[in-house]
Amino acid sequence: MQNMSNQLTASQLLERMVKNISIPWQSQRADGFDEGIHMGSPDTVVTGIATTFTPTYEVLKRAVASGKNTIICRETPFYSRGERAPIAWRNGTAPPKELLEKDATARAKTEFVESNKLVIIKLVDNWDARKTDAQLRGLAMALGWGKYHLARKGGTDVYRPGNEYFSLPGTSLGRLVAEIQAQLRLRGIRVIGDPESQVSKAALTHGFLLVAELQRVMAEPGVDVVVGGEPVEWEATEYFQDLIAAKMSKGLILLGNEGSEERGSGEVAAWLKTFVKEVPVEWIPAGEPVWAVS
Repeated sequence: MQNMSNQLTASQLLERMVKNISIPWQSQRADGFDEGIHMGSPDTVVTGIATTFTPTYEVLKRAVASGKNTIICRETPFYSRGERAPIAWRNGTAPPKELLEKDATARAKTEFVESNKLVIIKLVDNWDARKTDAQLRGLAMALGWGKYHLARKGGTDVYRPGNEYFSLPGTSLGRLVAEIQAQLRLRGIRVIGDPESQVSKAALTHGFLLVAELQRVMAEPGVDVVVGGEPVEWEATEYFQDLIAAKMSKGLILLGNEGSEERGSGEVAAWLKTFVKEVPVEWIPAGEPVWAVS
């Protein structure tokens, strides 16, 4: 039973997160308690914390089953932001309450959140603004690539844009894909390139992959394979097809958004454990949402 004299409220938890994020908290970002959607009271006593990439219904059920009522997530628990905001725009207003109430899926999820008195805190922009890209580091460690990291200023643990390059043992693109699939236990990896191509220098990215991001990472000399999350299909994939045709690269390996970002939620859990001692903290992966037909 939790010690009543040692309770931690959701608002106190958020205050600690702000204090320990290691940068000035950018309050204009979408992080924190999402306004306009009932996702728990800041006065709620935290019984346990679950971190996750996206708080799917299944993640919420697993959190409740393990006695955790506070979810810290990278993506919003609800939908329909895209119909009013540009691609990748996180700071748009929350979906109107009326829209959620009319949607049976959203309504069921809202009822589950409310009936279990869950608190959902979003953490993405301030997390990404830190000096170290923990999303990248978490993914690199899960792949076992730490020892291959091409260090820039500051040593091998400096993971940030410009420091996402790895000198791997020479292998074929097909074999590298198989190794990544086994390490990350993913079923829906997609690949552009000849599986027999020999690759050794990799650029590792995560999340949404725009052409501008591809251009930036490909400015590094000698990169012959990019491992990333999800592309804009109508432009980023075409750009990479042309790179390969021009013999400027050999392969693009797409893990999916969840596949490339989820390990960063494990990094969030490890970070929280350094200053939250009153309650258990657990990373609950949302799981890969797709599988590929053999």
